[in-house]
Amino acid sequence: MKATGLIVEYNPFHNGHLYHLTQSVKQSNADVLIVVMSGHFTQRGEPTILNKWDRTKMALANGADLVVELPYAYSCQHADLFAKGAVSILTHLHVNELIFGSESGNIDELIELEAITSENNFQKTIHKWVQTGLSLPMAHAKALEEFNLKPELGTSPNNTLGLYYLRAIRELNSSIRPDTLIRIHSDYRDVIPTHDQISSATSIRNLREQGEDFTAFVPKNVQEILMNHYNQTKTYHSWETYFPFLKQKILTMTPKHLAQFHDVEEGIENRLYSAMIKSTSFEAFIEAVKTKRYTRTRIQRICANILTHTTKEFIQELQLSTGAPYIRLLGATSTGKKYLKHIKKEVCVPIYSKFDAKGHPMLKHEQGVTGAYSCILPEPHCTHLNISEFSNFPLHFER
Repeated sequence: MKATGLIVEYNPFHNGHLYHLTQSVKQSNADVLIVVMSGHFTQRGEPTILNKWDRTKMALANGADLVVELPYAYSCQHADLFAKGAVSILTHLHVNELIFGSESGNIDELIELEAITSENNFQKTIHKWVQTGLSLPMAHAKALEEFNLKPELGTSPNNTLGLYYLRAIRELNSSIRPDTLIRIHSDYRDVIPTHDQISSATSIRNLREQGEDFTAFVPKNVQEILMNHYNQTKTYHSWETYFPFLKQKILTMTPKHLAQFHDVEEGIENRLYSAMIKSTSFEAFIEAVKTKRYTRTRIQRICANILTHTTKEFIQELQLSTGAPYIRLLGATSTGKKYLKHIKKEVCVPIYSKFDAKGHPMLKHEQGVTGAYSCILPEPHCTHLNISEFSNFPLHFER
């Protein structure tokens, strides 16, 4: 069976994702489509609008055959480790091809750029600009200019993430063949829709927060899952809803205690503490803390690490650069189950179909991540979500 892999967040699943999914199957002539999906927090440090089980339903209902979890230790990270975790899982699952969206749409162009940007001279140039106080993305853009490369090719968000996928494939010595689809009609940073049917997840979340109609941009089955969730819980997950819990956590610690959390460096703990005392909303807090060096995305990841109690010591012990140490199944179709049965003896890491308290520390950490993620939910939904972390078997879906 030929397997094609996608790396996704589905926050939430929308028509652009449906295009990516269906075109990937068509382009690769895949027998089985495997999706590696972030759990409860995204690469940009945001809580997902819906929990991982609901987003697994969305994926399976719209064409995925197998959904596996990208653990928090990888999903809420800078792009290098995010990519390495996801690519290593797809490699363990013997995926033949990885297809990602990009602004370029030209895989040969991106492969060539990845080779150039991985060279020592280019990396030294990035480091030089970082030393001036620029954030890593801004330093990367400056380095591209110095090397007379098209800045938009290496700084457009999907191109950039694609370069990290290519680097992960190379560094892990993976046999996966990469390919890309051009992203159509929207940019993931768009805050308002720019097309009548395809829009970014960011703009869809903004429409939802403002109480405006977003149904034209998501499949009907996704509309139903979103509405069912809201009707039951009267809430969606966003940083503003978590702000009281984050504030309580930060203000019951000292800056010295805050320094224990992953990615808190260079004295930013003092800025976090002093800003939180004065801030009345998450947005105000972000505006007070962010700098050229500490971008909004990095601050959000730090906040997620504080909320989930993810420490520097814990992350260092995991040795993330070597790749994911296990596979956790979230859902499958009959085709997905058939594929797993076919390759199971060749998979060199444990496959978990249910939470295991004696499992890897990274897996056990997901218990705390779910505990943090569930805190905004009314009862009994909060308790049910926490229990699901222990009790749920992979969801089964038949089309």
